[in-house]
Amino acid sequence: MSLNRLDPIYKELAAKLGQENSNTVPQILARLANLEQAKIVRELPAPSEEIAKRLNLDKTVVDGHIQELVEKGLVFPTKKGPQMARNIEQLHDAALGNPKYDEQLGGEYFDLFAEFMDKEILDDMVKTYVSGDVPKWRIIPRWKSIENVPGVLPGEDIREILRSQETLALLHCPCKREHRERKCGVPVQVCINVGRTAQYNVNRGAGKKITLEEALKVIEETDKYPMVHFSLNQAEINQLVCNCHWCCCAPLGHMFRQDKYKITNGVAKSRFEARVDPQECQGCKTCLTKCQFGAARMKYEPEIGAERATVDTEKCMGCGSCVVSCISEARSMKLVRPPEHIPQRAERLY
Repeated sequence: MSLNRLDPIYKELAAKLGQENSNTVPQILARLANLEQAKIVRELPAPSEEIAKRLNLDKTVVDGHIQELVEKGLVFPTKKGPQMARNIEQLHDAALGNPKYDEQLGGEYFDLFAEFMDKEILDDMVKTYVSGDVPKWRIIPRWKSIENVPGVLPGEDIREILRSQETLALLHCPCKREHRERKCGVPVQVCINVGRTAQYNVNRGAGKKITLEEALKVIEETDKYPMVHFSLNQAEINQLVCNCHWCCCAPLGHMFRQDKYKITNGVAKSRFEARVDPQECQGCKTCLTKCQFGAARMKYEPEIGAERATVDTEKCMGCGSCVVSCISEARSMKLVRPPEHIPQRAERLY
């Protein structure tokens, strides 16, 4: 749908998301909400009775529209009543996460999000990720890579993170769904929400409630792929655990914005670094295919007379993917950063 043919209300709603100059956000909103629904969103927050009276609609019609928009991720239930998404980041994660409406929204809907993220908001998001002294995201190491390392904290052992939660939900990754042409081959249904975030997504039909055992199985399955555990950079993980690949993850992807292995301060390393015993290494190069950060390298070892794996510690993010995939068990993790490396509280995600 051409931007020029859209009702002005969609540009008005885009402005409420801070995207008044966007070409694609009004088109995204027009796919999420028909004109009657858009008028309801413009009236929020307000009781459905008042909205119905203002728009000359039946209250049950208004309630039905609001429920659909909650499921689609444009409207959020709050203590003050239903409200429109606060910003484009919140809309992105919620509005791409519910497969129920895929047929109705169509493939172009996902392409519009990809165009917006890659062309319109990229620079602003990079500035947001790297602003301030503390990164907003953090790598969580794979537990098999650190299970024998003393000093592991509860907030960096994925098993303990999941065990501490009352509610767990499995979701389709919004970033992966946005990139329909991605070639990485990593699974889509690998985002694990926890706590209130999990319950919110279960309630709106976007998340599948899962047991601890099911969640741990998902984590174990991701060991097979070049993926990293990823969450907000704080001691307590209370919203989500993403399982990400750089080509289809917004924060990780921006680390590679200038060149494939450019690291910014928007993502914190874990407290660990990988190590290699060249005497045990077989030179199979499996670690090179698993490391997303260019930290796994090959180096000629004169004493061995052949190339063996090594670690570029500047680029190592401490994810442990190379360790769990090493067939000769030549790799291990070393604790190199103090507990203070992980802040107690991150900035608000939305």
